[in-house]
Amino acid sequence: MENFSIGQRKSLSTIFGNIAVAWFTAGVITPLFTPLNSIELFSKIIVSLFIAGSFVFVSLKVVKKINL
Repeated sequence: MENFSIGQRKSLSTIFGNIAVAWFTAGVITPLFTPLNSIELFSKIIVSLFIAGSFVFVSLKVVKKINL
């Protein structure tokens, strides 16, 4: 990633941000509309928040390297 240009890093950050939004939508919002017991619902939401948060973290790390 060190060899990427500023434009490529911005695009990569945008992609990771979009993946985070997709994980949040699919993993947190969608289970609220499906019939699941409380343990399944809670576990899906926790795992999805972790995955979405990970992609947000990676996206922010890529953007931070642009400003250095």
